[in-house]
Amino acid sequence: MNGGAPPLADALRLAAAAWRAFRAGTSLDAALDQAQGGFVAIGTSHPRLAAAAKDIAYTAVRHLALIEALLHKLAHRAPEPAAAALLAVALGQLLAERHAAYAVVDQAVQAAKADAATRAASGFVNAVLRNALRRLPALRPELEREPAVALNAPRWWIDEVRRAEPARFAAILQLQRQPPPLVLRVNVRRAGVEAYLQRLRLEGIAATRVGPTAVWLHEPRPVHDIPGFDAGEVSVQDAGAQLAVPWLELDPGMRVLDACAAPGGKTAQLAEAADRLTIDAVDVDAARAARIEDNLGRTGAREHASIRVCVADAAAPQRYASGRYDRILLDAPCTASGIVRRHPDIPWLRRPADVAQLATAQARLLEALWPLLRPAGRLLYVVCSLFAEEGPQQAEAFARRHADARPVPLAGVGKPQLRLLPAQGDAWRQGLPTVHDGFFFAMFEKT
Repeated sequence: MNGGAPPLADALRLAAAAWRAFRAGTSLDAALDQAQGGFVAIGTSHPRLAAAAKDIAYTAVRHLALIEALLHKLAHRAPEPAAAALLAVALGQLLAERHAAYAVVDQAVQAAKADAATRAASGFVNAVLRNALRRLPALRPELEREPAVALNAPRWWIDEVRRAEPARFAAILQLQRQPPPLVLRVNVRRAGVEAYLQRLRLEGIAATRVGPTAVWLHEPRPVHDIPGFDAGEVSVQDAGAQLAVPWLELDPGMRVLDACAAPGGKTAQLAEAADRLTIDAVDVDAARAARIEDNLGRTGAREHASIRVCVADAAAPQRYASGRYDRILLDAPCTASGIVRRHPDIPWLRRPADVAQLATAQARLLEALWPLLRPAGRLLYVVCSLFAEEGPQQAEAFARRHADARPVPLAGVGKPQLRLLPAQGDAWRQGLPTVHDGFFFAMFEKT
């Protein structure tokens, strides 16, 4: 509540409004955008309010199962939805210990009094939070004996991750409860990795190289405060995601399709990888496709490549393809089970049927794109998923359907498929990155 930060009460109110929409089935980012629009409409704004509310909401989601178990124990009656949402985000702050406990309670009560939907419940909010302060030390370990609480995921999701990784599922889920690392990709057209690290050292910013072009900033910061970001010298991109483009082994002048391209990080990386590429970047979502243009402009990608951004379903090539391609990068829609650190709402928004439905959509994309590839061309299939149905099983089924699809070893890996599990390791020396999310990669060449 100092140093130019917005009042905690306002940030709690905004986060609580987003929490209600999220628990009704809206993605957390969309819920935050909706809530922010409502606050602007009533004249409540602060330049850092949205960021503060996002941090509070994300923190609460990383403790969702524990928070809802605590509410069940702490409240003598089930709170109304608006009060329950305010209590949830305030409990998240108590659990994270970001502020003094008394300040969280005081500001939560002020937030309740400031909103007509919670004003009558301000005393109830105060009583529940004070009860939490007394009972948390004993209640928390008791509740965390339940796996869904300890691992912060629905039981079916835990079972799916266990099925995918029987020996490591608990470690993966615990790691995914943590905030994500801020990893950058250095634009090698504009800066060298070691030179950029030296620049960070001179500016007093702690950082580690964690991949060939990947730099991990130890302390998160707004993107516009990252040295070189606005000048296009670096982009925010997970170190695992950065592997895809080099594996395509691009030569100057190739035609490349970046399917499901938003928000454009890989499109910009493609343009940096070789001269005179012709790139079609396709995404079905017009709003997300606009972000491709933003990234291309910031990084100067069109200085080196001819790039066309198309708003279209990649599975309907008649809407965008004007010929065949030398390389196709398919970063397919998936459960996103490998990137829960970045999107902690994912396990709570997905449903068991989604795994099979998304695997069907991935197969549809592969079938639509394969005819677009020239002979001797290569297609790289990527998903940020841990689940076999979306990864190895999908790739193997595709190879069985297409006799002309030859699996090709990934450079430096020695095999045509790679599963990367979420990791938070040491400094990179050579080979695969050491700090990354979960991904699956499979390469095919058309014979």
